[in-house]
Amino acid sequence: MQTIVFDLETGPLAESELSALLPPFDPAEVKTGNLKDPAKIAEKIAEAEANHRRDFIERAALDPLTGRVVAIGVMVFADGHHDAKGEMPTKFGKGGKFSIIGHVDEAQTLREFWELTRGDMGRLNPLVGFNIFGFDLPFLIRRSWKHRVAVPFGIRRGRYWGDQLLDLRDAWQLGDRQARGSLDSIARHLGVGAKNGDGKAFAELWWSDRKQAESYLRNDIELTALVADALGVVV
Repeated sequence: MQTIVFDLETGPLAESELSALLPPFDPAEVKTGNLKDPAKIAEKIAEAEANHRRDFIERAALDPLTGRVVAIGVMVFADGHHDAKGEMPTKFGKGGKFSIIGHVDEAQTLREFWELTRGDMGRLNPLVGFNIFGFDLPFLIRRSWKHRVAVPFGIRRGRYWGDQLLDLRDAWQLGDRQARGSLDSIARHLGVGAKNGDGKAFAELWWSDRKQAESYLRNDIELTALVADALGVVV
């Protein structure tokens, strides 16, 4: 068995696909105030329509109906792993094997990730992440349904997530669903580091500057592992 710390990065579908999904724009809903000049009214409506499209595209990456999996960062820890000194002070930290699964073919990315989660004898390898119950896993499963990619047994058990899955946001909240905290703010609070970029720009960065995108994703994975250590989680 091995424990996998992972983080999902998504992006919008191609513009050709998004155009077909764009909700209709209603000019009648635009408030023009006291404007009388037809040219200025038309300008305001055109601006509102442009904002309508821009906002839709900006949100597209967060919805599996309008977004896709771009990359999945993983850090794999073998059971009983040791640090460089041969000691085993923590379960996670930065001692795992890091890699990124990310193909132009989204279905291939999904298949490789799910295959990694399958352990010996049909069991599921323990999976750890931040907000994976609220975002990562639902997104991955819904995109897998889209591509008819099989999801491993044990990920979902009826209404509940499998016992081998650990969401650090869930652990942090201690049952209080109103408890705030992003990965960045919690990592800073625990003194284990901070994010080195903004995930909203990941998809564009992935296609324009792969090295920087990989650095951002690796940092996120390491932060997640260090937060897991600081919270003393056990999987």
